[in-house]
Amino acid sequence: MAKRPSRPIAPEDDLDLTTPEELRARRLRRLFFFAIPGIAALIAAIYFAAPPIGGAIKGWQSRRLARKAFALIDRKQWNEAGAKARDAHLLRPGEPESWRAIARVLSRTGQATTALEWWKKLDEQQRLSVEDRRDFTAAALAAGELATAATQIDQLVAQREGTAPIDILLAGQLAARQSNGVLAVDYAERVLADKRAKPYEILSGAILILSATKPDSPPHAAAWKRIEDLARDLKNAASLDALVFLANQQSLAPARVSGGDTSFSLSAPATQQPLAPLTGDTSLSLGSNSATSQAATTMGLLEIADALEKHPDARPYHQLLALQLRAQHDPALTDQYVADAVERFGKADDETLAALAGWLNGVGRARKTLELLPLDHAVKRQDLYLQHINALAALERWDEVKEVLGRERFPLEPVSQHMYLATARTRLGEATAATNEWQRALEAANTSEKFLALASYAEQNHANDIADAAYSAAIKLVPKNRPAYAARVRLALASGHTAEAQTVAAEIVQLWPDDAAARNQDGYLRLLLGATDGAAEAAERQAQVLVAQEPSNWSARATLGLARLRLGKKKDALAAFRDLRATGSEPPGALAVRVAVLAENGYGEGARNDAHILGAEHLLPEERALIAPLLMD
Repeated sequence: MAKRPSRPIAPEDDLDLTTPEELRARRLRRLFFFAIPGIAALIAAIYFAAPPIGGAIKGWQSRRLARKAFALIDRKQWNEAGAKARDAHLLRPGEPESWRAIARVLSRTGQATTALEWWKKLDEQQRLSVEDRRDFTAAALAAGELATAATQIDQLVAQREGTAPIDILLAGQLAARQSNGVLAVDYAERVLADKRAKPYEILSGAILILSATKPDSPPHAAAWKRIEDLARDLKNAASLDALVFLANQQSLAPARVSGGDTSFSLSAPATQQPLAPLTGDTSLSLGSNSATSQAATTMGLLEIADALEKHPDARPYHQLLALQLRAQHDPALTDQYVADAVERFGKADDETLAALAGWLNGVGRARKTLELLPLDHAVKRQDLYLQHINALAALERWDEVKEVLGRERFPLEPVSQHMYLATARTRLGEATAATNEWQRALEAANTSEKFLALASYAEQNHANDIADAAYSAAIKLVPKNRPAYAARVRLALASGHTAEAQTVAAEIVQLWPDDAAARNQDGYLRLLLGATDGAAEAAERQAQVLVAQEPSNWSARATLGLARLRLGKKKDALAAFRDLRATGSEPPGALAVRVAVLAENGYGEGARNDAHILGAEHLLPEERALIAPLLMD
């Protein structure tokens, strides 16, 4: 049987009558039919690939902006660097390089508390470089998070390449914050002896020694001499900063060296002025008003002034500081130096004029400031405007201060305007109006930084209730704001509110449980408030550990001694203060505990003498109660 074809075969003479247009349409239909799956696959690929590709592009752009921020940081162009870092973060919030840029800007501009949050994010992602760890440590030290700083320092000193001088210096600064003066000086001297140390590391190490030793000790004199050597070498990168330090810190100049033993002093109370000068960030803008020491120093005021004036990098600020030193050296010629300053800088640019106005206010020539800087000129810039107000305040022309601020000739931040008005109204005796201004300042603040600035200014002007409220508000915005917590404790202690201070100290311990100093303070305050038995035993154990780690820590010794007193172990309490030398810089409360321990152990006469000396010191009510029986004799 013949096989039939599957499809009919056209005869050879059969003609195809299909038009070309129809053939073309058929081909297009077949092409479209077969292209549909490919197009669908392409669309699906684009759909799933677009976000990663877009994210990669944004990530690249974010990293590029972060690198630009790092370059600006190296040039100390802080505002521009901050803007680039913010742009990098906005472009891709999850990019670690943008976190690093923000953290570094914040660290280098003194915003330690905020910087810590960004460093911790990087740490959680294990993205910290060696430079990051150093900035992280410095921020933790500035913010008072000593346990965090210690963790980072441990990482730094464990590097395979060896410990760098800057890392040793950070360890010394941590020891100083932990009241371990012996260890702080040891670390600092290692930095000074290290040939790898850079000029600024040498300067910082020498300053650390000065802060931890008494003026009549050999290490103090040697550190001061090292700073003078830096200052004299005008080609040294740190020479200008060394000169400024010598000019502003003459009160730290070494006294006559007494010989072998080194006394340590880690706490120098800051002097508060009755009215804080008004500047943009509520800080002093020029110079230091510390009294000039009469100690025998190698580099005198005139030599420092000459070096400042001749330094190749000196700016008007340094020239004015040199004139200030000359006026300190010969007060009778102050008017002449003022005239020289006005002649040299009175017609300069606004930035220089602001520095001159601050200098004139600082040397008590506020009237000259107002002559140089009338209000119509002052309203051109915030720094000029505030120096004009400072001059009015120095002359106690409070009605004019109120009027100028009230007219809003210059658009100040509402927080600044209201807190300055509060000070003026206080000086005018308008108590209710002043309270209202403080409240308006609190209401106007909307960031942690503004609350902290308001709190600091209120504290300087003795408005402690406002300061505490502002610190509390800052904590609500940044819950782990350690400086704000520490300030609340300080305010409560200054006001004699022991229970309130202990409550805040307990909160600090909950947030930073590894901080031995915080635990010690909490335990000490609990003991003052009458804690016994279990709480006293716990405080004793903690204090014993801390004393073993930091033998020269008076606060830890006081906690140990008081705990043992509460437990009825008076001889053991006396042992807590054995082999501990008083240098005159100890906390008065710790000395009060020591007096009470001496009295309990039969050293009545010496205890009474010490108690009468302490009677004039600021003590908490509970501390004063410890020595009250001795004051009656």
